[in-house]
Amino acid sequence: MRSNKIKILFIINPKSGVMDKTKLVDQILEYLDTSKYEPEFQWTKYSGHGFKLARQAAMNHIPVVVSVGGDGSVHNVASGLVGYSSALGIIPIGSGNGLARHLQIATNVQQAVITLNQMKIRSIDIGKINNKFFFNVAGFGFDGKIAKLFAKTNKRGIMKYAQLVMREFVKTKPDNFTIQFENGQTLTEQALMISMANASEFGNGFSISPMSNMHDGCLELVVTKKPGLFAFPGILQKAIKQQVHRSRYIKTYRFRRINIISGNHEFHADGEPISVKYPATIEVIPKALKVIAGENYV
Repeated sequence: MRSNKIKILFIINPKSGVMDKTKLVDQILEYLDTSKYEPEFQWTKYSGHGFKLARQAAMNHIPVVVSVGGDGSVHNVASGLVGYSSALGIIPIGSGNGLARHLQIATNVQQAVITLNQMKIRSIDIGKINNKFFFNVAGFGFDGKIAKLFAKTNKRGIMKYAQLVMREFVKTKPDNFTIQFENGQTLTEQALMISMANASEFGNGFSISPMSNMHDGCLELVVTKKPGLFAFPGILQKAIKQQVHRSRYIKTYRFRRINIISGNHEFHADGEPISVKYPATIEVIPKALKVIAGENYV
């Protein structure tokens, strides 16, 4: 007799975050609605393995594929689902969990699994830079540098990330960026970093683009000037209060497609350091991915 249950694959990154994962599968099964779902679990074994597992699952028409990990894990799993009908679920156990927070998914395993049970599916826009995808926030410059350094460290967690930010902020110099918009307008700015935002925050409640909407067919270009050392805490405070767009060090532009002609080569997509060559074309792909969002997500 054929089961009417929905197949759901959990792709777990054992290196994400700092939590003990020895009982993680048991935790998930304790709260998962097994009258609805037929679960399977796979653990990633190397960088990029999440993409391969997700792509195979999508090709096998598994309806729900869940990333259990941090922002990088979500990036890899989601990239494997683009172009297929499988929905992305998230159990956020990483350091930042930016996309999960934007989607109103709790960073608590129990509540995140309950969100999966509720199965509130939304179609979201995604970003594309040359031939690579991003789902939350991507960027050149300072945040790309931090992503590269964070990927190399064996320590995870918010404290290690904060240490890197403070240490590198002091010695990082701004770069000149040249950006061409779809209407032909060219923008040249000296900036600490430029970010392309599909969602609102980097993670840990630090907002970079509070007005971003994942359903409007647009992305936000956020140009961040380097503030003085004493102004830096004020920007962080605005970021936590979802008011960073009001800072005099921040300029925000909405776009559907831009070309980055020149600038710093250190780049990240959803916190994953990625190699990108100039000129780099960044564009939005509307409603390209199905996700299971939190109950209160609008």
